[in-house]
This record gives sequence, C-alpha cells and structure tokens, in this order.
Amino acid sequence: MKNLRSLLAIIDKELDGLSFDSNDRNDLSAALFDVAIEHSKAIVVLFENSLNASSYALVRPLFESFIRAAWIQHCACDEQIATLIKKDQFPLHLGEMLESVEKERNWVGTLSNIKKMALKNMHSYTHGGIQIVARRLKDGSLFHSIDREEINEVIKFIALLAFLSFNEIALIAKT
Repeated sequence: MKNLRSLLAIIDKELDGLSFDSNDRNDLSAALFDVAIEHSKAIVVLFENSLNASSYALVRPLFESFIRAAWIQHCACDEQIATLIKKDQFPLHLGEMLESVEKERNWVGTLSNIKKMALKNMHSYTHGGIQIVARRLKDGSLFHSIDREEINEVIKFIALLAFLSFNEIALIAKT
C-alpha cells in the first residue's frame, strides 16, 4: 500500500497545474482520467481504514472511468462527444468502448482480459452482491474476512489504472 500511496503522491505532484488545450474531447477525457486517479486514492484510504467492502465497490467505477476517458480521447467522434454532453449517455457499452480503445491504442487485450475475468465480481462488489456478502459471514456469524492476496491484486490493478490515467493526461497536455 505504501508504494501505491507514493505513486499517487508523485502523480498528484506532476499533475498539479498541468495545462492542456481545452476542447470537449480533452476536457471530458482529462476529467475522467482524473476521476479514475481520485478513485484510486479513495480506495487506498478505504483499505487503510479496513473499509474493504467500500474499497472493492470503487474498483468498477475506477475501471469504467478509465475506459470511458480513453474512449472519448482516442475513439469518439465529435458527434458522439456532443451527444454525450447533451444527454449524459454513452453511445456504446463498456465492452465496445474497451474493444475500440484497445484496437486504436494497439493495446494487447490486457484490460479486456481483466474485464472478462473480473467484471462480474466488480458488479457484485459495487451492488452488494454475494461476492461482498460472503466475505462477512463465517459459520453463522458476522465476520470480516480479509484476503491479503486478493487485496494485493486489487492494489496492482489500481496502480496500473492510476499510472495509465496519468500517462493519458500527460499525453493530452503534450508534456
């Protein structure tokens, strides 16, 4: 957790005062990348305070914010962006956006594989499903089960998305 906290502090320092050409595409995507970074910081704080269910619940919004930001920046046409602003509705499903981004950015499918393996659990965590409920029960008693290996995997995923979000903002700023 200490390394992730250090990474996030470096990202904050580097982003402070960073400027970029303002237009709908850049504004929306930079803001969503920044939201992804903020979710990363919130997850760290929640884990550090043993609020694991809430930590897990933010993983999906973190992932979706990153994918949406990348799609806006690299794939959306101007008409789709205008519609998004007007209606607050994305024209594609998450998987479609992710597929477009991976193709456009020549990413090898790592995020698609994560989506395939973990999205169902992410939904369960976010919506109070069995994945989060099962961690609170043991032999008929309320119990907070902590899986350190799973938490470490979540931390790695958070670090990846925070770093990628930072990188994308830097590209928008052309630094």
